[in-house]
Amino acid sequence: MLADLNRAREALRAIPPDLPRDEWVRAGMAAQAAGLEFDDFNEWSAQGGNYDERAARDTWRSFTPGKGVGPGTLYKMAAEHGGYGRRRQSPAQARRKPAEPRRRPAPGMSAAEVWGRCNPASETHPYIAAKAGRPDGLRVVPVGDPLRIAGEPVAGWLVVPVLPLEGGEPVSLQFIPPPGNGKKLNLPGAAMAGVFIVGDSPAEVEPGDTVFIVEGIGQAWACRRAVGFRSAVCFGAGRMRAVAAELRQRDASARLVLVPDAGKEADAEAIARDVGAEVVTMPEGSPKNFDANDYAQAEGFDALEELLMSSSAPERPSVPVHPLAKFVELDGSPIAPRWVIPGFIGHGLVIVAGSHGVGKTTALLPLAMVAAGLHAPGDELAPRHWRHVVYIVEDIEQARRIVAGIVGFGGLGLGLPTVQERLHMVEAKRMDPARVAEVGETYRERFTRTVDGVEVLPLVVFDTKAAVLAMDEENSNSEASAIVALLKQEFDSLPVWLVGHVAKANMSRADAAGLSLRGGSAFEADANQVLYLVKEADESRYLVRGKTRFEAQWPELLIRGDWATVEARDEFGNPERVTLRWGVAIPPEQSRKEAQEQAKEAARKAEAAAMRDEVRDIIETEWVTGCPLNREGVKGRAKRNRADVASCLESLIAEQWVIEVPVPPKERTNPKRAAFLVSLTPDEREAARRGEGLPPHKLKVPPTWRKSPAAVRIGETAPEPGKP
Repeated sequence: MLADLNRAREALRAIPPDLPRDEWVRAGMAAQAAGLEFDDFNEWSAQGGNYDERAARDTWRSFTPGKGVGPGTLYKMAAEHGGYGRRRQSPAQARRKPAEPRRRPAPGMSAAEVWGRCNPASETHPYIAAKAGRPDGLRVVPVGDPLRIAGEPVAGWLVVPVLPLEGGEPVSLQFIPPPGNGKKLNLPGAAMAGVFIVGDSPAEVEPGDTVFIVEGIGQAWACRRAVGFRSAVCFGAGRMRAVAAELRQRDASARLVLVPDAGKEADAEAIARDVGAEVVTMPEGSPKNFDANDYAQAEGFDALEELLMSSSAPERPSVPVHPLAKFVELDGSPIAPRWVIPGFIGHGLVIVAGSHGVGKTTALLPLAMVAAGLHAPGDELAPRHWRHVVYIVEDIEQARRIVAGIVGFGGLGLGLPTVQERLHMVEAKRMDPARVAEVGETYRERFTRTVDGVEVLPLVVFDTKAAVLAMDEENSNSEASAIVALLKQEFDSLPVWLVGHVAKANMSRADAAGLSLRGGSAFEADANQVLYLVKEADESRYLVRGKTRFEAQWPELLIRGDWATVEARDEFGNPERVTLRWGVAIPPEQSRKEAQEQAKEAARKAEAAAMRDEVRDIIETEWVTGCPLNREGVKGRAKRNRADVASCLESLIAEQWVIEVPVPPKERTNPKRAAFLVSLTPDEREAARRGEGLPPHKLKVPPTWRKSPAAVRIGETAPEPGKP
């Protein structure tokens, strides 16, 4: 993460801060999206001629995430300005209008004009006195001068000139108020592209000189007084790199020493490594932005001298060994495979392919949960040590139903907190493969476990390939090979399951040798392992080995289907019956015939459950309309075998999911319409089973099942139907 932040800071610094306001705001939003803080944005903005810290802070607080501005915008803007990640412009970029030139300052507001009407500073100026400084080369805005900067009257403020290294007139000015009267302000419309050197003018710096580089004039005074060397003011940490680089370019023999404020050590060390400089850091534990002048005033100039003389060059990173020069020592001993699912799935990139509708997510999500230690006690596929699982899924709602089924009805004794700790669900977003690979470092840092000194890396599942990895041409082997290399070499060595579709329609295990992942053949050729999810004629499913670079314990795993029907709420809060389905992978210890019989039994149960739901839905729908059905009516309405429907009705009535409501004989419209059927909700059923009775509104005979009152009175004296 630190590397990402440093990369973002470098990109921000490559963008000139003197942009039109809309572009300046856009750069700030991109910096925030990249994880940078206000201090980074403020230091960068401070290099602009019209800098106003209050305005910068208010603008930063107004940023809202999104709006089409992300971290990529920051790097794109930096590249367009040529200072970071230089790249060839696209035709659209080449046609853009050049940036507008800086507007001319208002009359009397150029750096030279303002500087010319200021008076020489003296040691009695409150800021100079407070910082134990010296007035050499500085001026003061005359009392009564109407000059305002960012709305502030600056009469009486100290003025520090921003001078080019080659010498000459100031290119900008910095205004410093008396202590307690505000903050430093820069001259509007003038870039802070220069320095101020305490001790001499920039042009008088000699070859081989020692120069201390600091942010502000107060630190420069303290360093000059403590050690006697020249001190260069760079006017903000954001300018430190540019000043150090320019000084180094002018004199390769110069001894440059960076003295950053507390909290900015990492940036200073990076600059020092790049330009060949030394660094002095404030004592450990110093508050943020504590600087050399603060230290001198707290501990004395002798202590500051000792601190400054302890400067050192940051260690340069060792030259990395070429990847193809990392030799492996051979000791003759065999190495056991690194298992994700012991005996079946190893470490590395694993391709899992199946046809549409074969149930890839229902089979693979539960298997990934096994890798996370979320399984039944004694599961033969259980790993020795569980690992975190990041499951990137196309249909997040389906995945949630699968997890709900396993946790609530799988009989595994799993607690939801344990599942939440180990299984991390992500909704798939299709993006460039290189961008996808960047998240590997985040997964490794956040989810790696260490057990007995061994890293147990998180498993990452891409379900599916097409939902996550954008390809220009699906059948391109060059693209496929590049993606595999990214996931194997640049995805931080994490084990990955890449789920996709087979090139042909579903085939059985007997035809598995002829299956292949749809797309470039390089996916399978370069992967560590290939598996196929297939469906037999009897609807049983198997996860079958394809290419494997180790001997597996089983050639295939049986995916045993499981299900549960529950009461859920839709988005409007209404109750709805939902069937949860998932698959459990098990080694196929049974014979093929036994496996087929078991699959048939599972299919029979699923069919019976579907019929129960259908029959209850028919009963409920007709009752709601005021035209309930009796048994014969349900048999006629259901598009199934009448005997099967009759048996289903008997079970539902016996279990009190359905009740028969009798119609009084005198009210019946027909002798065959003696009772109608009503479906109960789970709460109503439980109340009835407890003997609390049934809801009165469900026992009420609707008008469609009753004679009219007049017909009832006539019927009392009329002969029975069929009799004279």
